[in-house]
This record gives sequence, C-alpha cells and structure tokens, in this order.
Amino acid sequence: MSMNPAARTLLRSSFEAALGGPAFVRAMLDFETALARAQAEEGVIPASSAAAIENAARQVMDAESLVAEGKRSVSIAVPFVEALQARVASAAPEAAAHVHYGATSQDAIDTAMVMAVRRCLDEADGCLATAVAALATRAREHRDTPMLGRTLMQPALPITAGLKLARWAAALEGDRRRIEGARGALAIQLGGPVGALEKLGAKGPAVRARVARQLGLVDAPAWHTHRGAWIDLLDRIGNTILTIGKIARDLSLLSQPEVGEMMEAAPRAGIGASSAMPHKRNPVGCAHALAAATRAPGLLATIHAAALGEHERALGGWQAELATVPELMGALGSSLDFLERIGPSLVIDAARMAENLRAQPEVHVAGGASKEGLRSALDELLKEIAR
Repeated sequence: MSMNPAARTLLRSSFEAALGGPAFVRAMLDFETALARAQAEEGVIPASSAAAIENAARQVMDAESLVAEGKRSVSIAVPFVEALQARVASAAPEAAAHVHYGATSQDAIDTAMVMAVRRCLDEADGCLATAVAALATRAREHRDTPMLGRTLMQPALPITAGLKLARWAAALEGDRRRIEGARGALAIQLGGPVGALEKLGAKGPAVRARVARQLGLVDAPAWHTHRGAWIDLLDRIGNTILTIGKIARDLSLLSQPEVGEMMEAAPRAGIGASSAMPHKRNPVGCAHALAAATRAPGLLATIHAAALGEHERALGGWQAELATVPELMGALGSSLDFLERIGPSLVIDAARMAENLRAQPEVHVAGGASKEGLRSALDELLKEIAR
C-alpha cells in the first residue's frame, strides 16, 4: 500500500494495518509455525524441531530490514527464512535444517497475502451487511417519497427515493454474496519448489491439510501458476468497489446545492472543509469511494495481465500481483469508509425532491410509472435482499 502521505489520507486504518509490514511478517511466521507443527504431526520432522521453530517464530521480526534485504533477491521470503533459521540455530542447531522444510518463498508469501485479504474481507462482510440493512430501512421509510428519475443526466420520469435506495442496497447485497461465494479462494499455498511437494513425498497432501486447518484456510493443491480462483475473488472485490463508486457518483450529483436532494451526512464543523473557501462542505465520503472506483479497473487489469506466468513460477507477473493486491484492498477499504459514513447519516430532503419535480412540468405531461408499479419494484428488491 502507498506510503505517500497524500495517498494515505484515502486509506482505511484497519486495512492498512492488516496489509502492513508487521502484520504481513507475522502471517509468514504463523505459516512457518503451522508448517513445522504439521510436519511433526505427520512424522516428517522431529517434534523437538517443531517446538524450536515455534519458539523462534514468537519473536517479532523487523519488516523494514527484511524489505531492505529482500531487494537483492526480489523476495522478502529469502532474508525472512535466513533470519528464522539463524534464530532457531542459536537455540537448537539441529532444528535449523527443518525451518521452511519442503516449502518455497511463494508458499510463505502467497499464504500471508491470503491471510491479510481474509482479515479485510471478514471486516468488509460486516460493513456491507450493515450498509445494506441501513439503506433497506431508509428505502422502506421513503417508499412513497417522489423524486425525479434521471437518464443520460436529464430529467426522465418520476421514481421514489425508496426505489433508488433499494437499488443501492440490493446491489451491495449481491456483491456481498458473490464475495462470500468465492471465499474458497482463501486457500493455503503450499507446493514447494515446483508445486509438487516433492520433498514431503506421499505425506505432502496430509501436511498441507494440517497447515490449512491450523491457519483457518481452505485446503487446496498448489495454485502457484494457475490462479483463476484467486483472480475471481479479486474480480468480485473489484466489482464491489465499482458498485460503491456508482452509489457515490449518484449521491455526489444529488448533493450538489443546485439539486440538494440528498447529502452523505449533515454538515459538521471541520468535515469536508476547503483550505480556500470556508463556505464549502465537500462530500468527502464520495471522494473516497470515487477515487477507489477510478483506480479499481486499472488494478484489476494488472492482476489479469500478471496471470500470464512462465512455467512453474512467474518472472515479474507474480511480483506485479503482489504489489497490486494491497492497492486493490486499499481501494475496498476507502469504499467501506464511504458506506460507514452514509449508513447512519444519509440526509434525504423530500421537500427538495418535490420542488425539483414541480420544476419539470414536462415530466408530468410525459406520464410515468404508477405508484403500484414503483412499490412493486421496490418490494421485489427488498425481498431479494432478505432472501
């Protein structure tokens, strides 16, 4: 994730922590501990070696030092494993050879990335569910509040505020469910140097299953080179960012003073302030979500391009993905910040909606959907959300 201070104003602090250096290195240490335990349980290495590795892994490693050393090998895992081996050797020399036994750099790094993404998605699921519930409640409250429908940025036919809010809620709930349906991609990565667990022999699958269970991940064969399930999950995350961005686009247009039908929150001192124009109150939540949605397609394009890996381990592509996934998750975090802002605070000005409708007499001449039709459309969406 970006360390630039201007870019960091867009980051969600909990996601920044989940994907930051200390948490990522801790996930790598947890992987090594789980690997050693699993191998000891399967009789691959002595139990004493597993205990020594676990003790050494309890200590913190300095992520910045590993980054500096990792530049020489294009992998943080190389200095990481060397440091862990040195720690183990200082206490139990005979156990040092069993550190990272049968594994490869990509196993430790991919698994740590999966654990970081899972932590973010666990939080995202709750945030999305809360936003859906809040918007659905407001949709019911405004099921008969008329407002102007707009197509191609022009006055169209009357709709209701409730229908617009229900559409937002249904889209978010659909995205939430789609991400949930792809969580099988939160899988252990353990394949060894060429993805065959060749050093572990026939015990390889059993060791992998034990590691996955200890880390709370899905057990799956190595996916070093064919990353379709992982990319599918990232695509669904990207679609969620775009859905939230569309909501922010609508809301930002509705909050322009000359429209004045909705605001992301009531004005508060210091929120959305301008450095040059004291009278302004900028829609900061919308800015976060729109910035995220603007970036997401390019990030996803990089992830897809990176899938063209060479043979048993990609040269450049995998490394490009590693640099991009945290950025995509950062964009999701920005989007969630927007949802948390509007969930409890969304302002709906029914009087202004009615005034804007009256200002477009040609809309009434054109006719429009019946109240029954609008209510039916809203109820259908609410039923789908509750399904």
